[in-house]
Amino acid sequence: MGFEVRISLLGHGLVSGVFVTARVAVWRAAVCAMARQACNRGRSVMPQDKRHQGDDLVALGLARLEAGDRDGALEHFRDVLTRTPGDPDALHGMACAARAAGRPDLAIGLAGKAIAALPAAHFHITLGRALHEQGHLEEARAALSVATLREPRDPRAHAALAGVLEAQGARAEAEVSLRRAVALRPRDPAPMLELAQLRTRGGDRPGGIALARQAVALAPDRVESLDALAALLAGAGQAEEAEPVYRDILRLRPADPAAWANHGAALFGLNRHDAARAALEHAARLAPEVAETQNNLGLVLMALGHLPEAHAALAAARALRPEDSRIAVNAATVLADLSRTGEAEDLCRAVLARADAGADLDAARARFNLGTLLLARGAGAEGWRCLEARSRLIPITDDRGGNIPDWDGSAIESGAVLLRAEQGLGDTIQFLRYLPQAARRARLVLDIPESLHRLVRTMPDPDGTLWPRCRLLAPGAPPPPDIVARCGLISLPDRLGMPDVPAFSPYLLPTMARARQAAGVVRVGLCWAGNPSYRFDRRRSVSPAMLAPLGEVAGVSFVSLQHDDSGEGGAAGLPFALERPAQGDLLATARTIVGLDLVITVDTATAHLAGAMGRPVWLLNRFGGDWRWSAYFDLSTPSPWGNRGSRWYPSLHQFRQMRPDPPAHAWDEPVARMRDALARWRDGLR
Repeated sequence: MGFEVRISLLGHGLVSGVFVTARVAVWRAAVCAMARQACNRGRSVMPQDKRHQGDDLVALGLARLEAGDRDGALEHFRDVLTRTPGDPDALHGMACAARAAGRPDLAIGLAGKAIAALPAAHFHITLGRALHEQGHLEEARAALSVATLREPRDPRAHAALAGVLEAQGARAEAEVSLRRAVALRPRDPAPMLELAQLRTRGGDRPGGIALARQAVALAPDRVESLDALAALLAGAGQAEEAEPVYRDILRLRPADPAAWANHGAALFGLNRHDAARAALEHAARLAPEVAETQNNLGLVLMALGHLPEAHAALAAARALRPEDSRIAVNAATVLADLSRTGEAEDLCRAVLARADAGADLDAARARFNLGTLLLARGAGAEGWRCLEARSRLIPITDDRGGNIPDWDGSAIESGAVLLRAEQGLGDTIQFLRYLPQAARRARLVLDIPESLHRLVRTMPDPDGTLWPRCRLLAPGAPPPPDIVARCGLISLPDRLGMPDVPAFSPYLLPTMARARQAAGVVRVGLCWAGNPSYRFDRRRSVSPAMLAPLGEVAGVSFVSLQHDDSGEGGAAGLPFALERPAQGDLLATARTIVGLDLVITVDTATAHLAGAMGRPVWLLNRFGGDWRWSAYFDLSTPSPWGNRGSRWYPSLHQFRQMRPDPPAHAWDEPVARMRDALARWRDGLR
């Protein structure tokens, strides 16, 4: 349960700011192309004697507008109007230019004048779109309805009307309009993409993705179609399918910094950090003044462990976008990892002080991160309250009991409280210690991963108040009918009014004695890697090859505590033999730990498990590590082994990284200290 960070998300999907800029240009070109086609169509219906030599200037103005030369286009349109006052095509061209400049208010007046001179359907489309952009929905609907009546076979009118209908909440009517647009131009991917996005916004992601795939099939090399499909796939959590689509965009636009930035963001979402770094660094070289690219690059560098470089990238992003709360919170994250916690706290509080911070998701992230900083320095009461912001940040994959009110910690005489695990196994094990206190206030129903069910039953109950008042919820079962309140396990310190660490005694498998070993044999359990799906796992996990110095200590037999040590980074990288016990649930792992003299682990559930059992455990901890391992929670007495022991688990001793060294060497010094300590530990057991 560490800091929350956020990839730059602008518009939809994993996109960078450059891509948004590119999109604006594409949108402007589309508007101008529509205007040029529309004006040509409008002139074609006018009597021959009404056409004038300003036509070429109108066409040139539209071409200038399409190229992004708004001032040049306006000059040409004014020239036409000087020669022929009231020319409807020139007025309409100026309306298109006003829309492209973000001035729908001016476009409304200009389009209205054009319609007064020539009530063409495409003039009504421009008027309707401008009215929509200005927020005049009913008037926009009227103008676009006129357009569909005047030119019922124009798909643009139906597509524009669909946008207004959706804004009015008439989603079914909007879909009918878009389907008409698709039927009128079945080979055009644009209305099909609009329909795909409408279906997605309505909750039908599979239907939207299927339509977007059809649009791509119509024009496989159309970047706008590929981008829409990639965004829909990413939004649906189908990152593996989205990434090759972003790669296709890069193939079509190899010199476009937006394509590189978007591909880098997609790779980062897949935890392919090295490839993401290469793509984002290339994007930053092509376009260094893009805040989103610098933000994502900073996060990738942080995930890889290059903390000073990550700070530089995020500082550059903040300089480019100083008011962006998302970037500020990410910058606070890397400051905390650099142990510059005061600066990190100031940044989080600055985000929360902004007037618009109330319901903002980035404010929730700032509040959560502030909570971890406060806990790390001992401000428990405020810290636990701030951690409640996680309810807005953690994806809910199981909404059982979603309508049950939150428990405030008060005594409940009738009914029970649903206690739920929220995050990883380590967090769950850490906060199980609060069960006895919670059971004194209410009967409990414990909803935790099935792999912990047998283990949690080993919790001691000396006064007989825990297990008569606490029962386990079967996997997948609905909450029982007597549930009257719910609470996350991590909320218990706040709900119970226990801001500091409670007195410790072993609370998981506490009575099982260590099995006798052969004389002179020291058995050490080893866990070198956490869950690889965690975005910043590479900072907490250790490459097996880096543990080679431990194998230099004679008389030590190592036992694997990895639940899956196959594949990249697996036990094959260890330069010494490793015993592999049978795997099972966490109780099976606990029983293996009972037979060990010592557990050596990185910051994973194994550290919590061995600590909760009261077994000797040494933690290899990264620089600027998680709040629960901060110096505030160290024991007051010096440790004979690594850094001081932990008040969370007095049998746990840390071997901290003391500097933000580059990843290739970050573990050298703590592993060397651990090797020397292991030799002394071995000698003490003999």
